[in-house]
Amino acid sequence: MTGIMNTEKNGHTITWFVENYSYCWHKNRELLYSPYFTADGLEGTAWLLRLYPRGDREKVKGYISLRLYRSSDDDGPENFPLTYEMSILAADGSTLVSTELRYTFKRGISYGLMRFLQIDEVLLRRKSDYLPQDILTVRCKLWKSEGNLQQVTQISARTRIGIEKISFLHVTDGFSTLEPNQKQTVQIRSPPKEEYILSSSMYISDCSCCDGKIMVEITSSNSKQILSKCKLYLLDASGTVIKCGEADNRYDAERKGIQKLPLSLTRQLILSRKSDYLPDDKLSLICDCIFSSGVEYEKIERIWHEIPPAALNQVYNNDKNEDNTYNAAEKLSACPSALDDLKSVYNNRLLTDVELKTKTKSFPAHKIVLCGRSPIFKAMMTNDMKERNTDCIQIDDLEDDIVQQFLSFLYSDNLENLQWESAIKLYYASDKYEVEKLKVICSSFLVDNLSTSTAGELLLLADTHSDTDLKKAVEDFIFKHEEQVFSSHEWENLIETNAELVSKTMLLKYKSKMSVSQQ
Repeated sequence: MTGIMNTEKNGHTITWFVENYSYCWHKNRELLYSPYFTADGLEGTAWLLRLYPRGDREKVKGYISLRLYRSSDDDGPENFPLTYEMSILAADGSTLVSTELRYTFKRGISYGLMRFLQIDEVLLRRKSDYLPQDILTVRCKLWKSEGNLQQVTQISARTRIGIEKISFLHVTDGFSTLEPNQKQTVQIRSPPKEEYILSSSMYISDCSCCDGKIMVEITSSNSKQILSKCKLYLLDASGTVIKCGEADNRYDAERKGIQKLPLSLTRQLILSRKSDYLPDDKLSLICDCIFSSGVEYEKIERIWHEIPPAALNQVYNNDKNEDNTYNAAEKLSACPSALDDLKSVYNNRLLTDVELKTKTKSFPAHKIVLCGRSPIFKAMMTNDMKERNTDCIQIDDLEDDIVQQFLSFLYSDNLENLQWESAIKLYYASDKYEVEKLKVICSSFLVDNLSTSTAGELLLLADTHSDTDLKKAVEDFIFKHEEQVFSSHEWENLIETNAELVSKTMLLKYKSKMSVSQQ
């Protein structure tokens, strides 16, 4: 039974944070579960949340399943009628998806939704919304079906998926004389406490699908370790690293670990640049791996009982400030930095000598700061241009809030509350006024939060600004998720508005497939 919860009802709430969620390597029917929780008003019953990252049965393996489970040996009544609401929260605490249910629970029974949420919705299409900092936030509010509870308890719980980051150098001797499928293997032994061995094998494949391809296989003797993300770099004779391979299977709905990883550099290409790539006939690869290692932490972290919601933040902040001891590091960290002082000068409009004007607002600023941060502003202020003579810079193509954020960054070197739309607009401003650091920050944010629904928009932005690095990153994402991107409504819109760009992208995809098939 679904519906909208009456937020005025008193009830008990558990908020469950699952860290490193994209690394949870659970098969269909395998589950994550929260710590057990209970409260005075629940009459001795004990509960936990069961989350199935790839569905709780075969027919729903494309969905995340979520259930509320009652303990099989609690002290509550035999039958316990309960209404509860299960939600996924955004970073700001707002609700992304929510369902209300009502059941009578016996001990050892769970109820919930098999199709609570599509996996691709979380891992691909809206991962920036559902997984801020790779944390999935699940909330369950529950109350007795008959009457309101008189006491309110709020519980915070946390589960962390363990990840292990391992980087190592794999050197292959006599590369030019290797025979097809002749493996060169290196082994890396773990710290003594863990007692596992990591094996990396490099060979040249003669398989019909990848003839001549250089392949790398990385395996662990620890069966709990799943290689979910890997980057390969060639270390050349000058010590320069060249990215030559990458795989990221965290978002694979079928739960496939990385078994084999091909190099983007072919054997023929490496041999053609032997003096650069094969000093002493040795091929040196840096392997940068991230393994999922299962749940490493789960705990009830905090319980609030009968505290009004408005007072919770005050209590929490007071707790953090208690028992601080004197030390120089803390004192220094409390002192404002030069950027803090400079931002204070800007916020208080002290001794401003130039104005940036939009269509609706004027922003006082300082010439010396603008000149120091932007070559374009410097040219305006130091050459014989109208801006130098009028002490005014007209900016009609930017909105007021974007100009405010832009100036704040120039003074503080920091961005706050960056969102997709503001990152797009700030990228435009940084490119126009050649503020390279801001451009890099915005580009990085956009790539990190790229989804199948926004790929077309970012591709167009990169193309418009002739940003080859950004465009390459978007193209790689599109080709990796081509089915979802090409079938999206947003891509259809791009076809209508910029058919030439779409055609070039599809041609590039075709050429890359042809290149692979010919190697």
